[in-house]
Amino acid sequence: MYFNVGKGIAMSQVKVQFKVQLLLLCSLLLAVQVNANEVKTVNSAEVTFTALPEQCVTLRQGRDCFATVELQWQSSDKQSFCLYQEGKNKQLGCWQNNNKVQIKIEFESNKSINYQLRTVSDNKVIAETKVEVSWQHKNTTRKRRWRLF
Repeated sequence: MYFNVGKGIAMSQVKVQFKVQLLLLCSLLLAVQVNANEVKTVNSAEVTFTALPEQCVTLRQGRDCFATVELQWQSSDKQSFCLYQEGKNKQLGCWQNNNKVQIKIEFESNKSINYQLRTVSDNKVIAETKVEVSWQHKNTTRKRRWRLF
């Protein structure tokens, strides 16, 4: 049912309420999806793997960011894992029959880095976490000169 209102056409109040509810539902679903993508903790086979801090901030784009990052994994039962930096085959550490481990590493990079927990037996990736690198100022090629006035 439509009503003529001045120069435009207004829909019935029921249809407007339905469209508003549909729009709110879509917004809520989108927000849930975005929040799910932002989670840094990875749960796989009852293993929780986190990095703190999750983000390293540098002053300018392209410069290395320095931080002490605490990587922690926890499992409901004792397992054996090795810690790797994604893209590199060198182990950062291995633990046999543990259900909770904390390790501090010195983070130095100008790019975000993924860390992986892999099984000792078959090198299968069980969990991942990421340390994001961001900057406050974008790198510009423009020179800034000192001016007094």
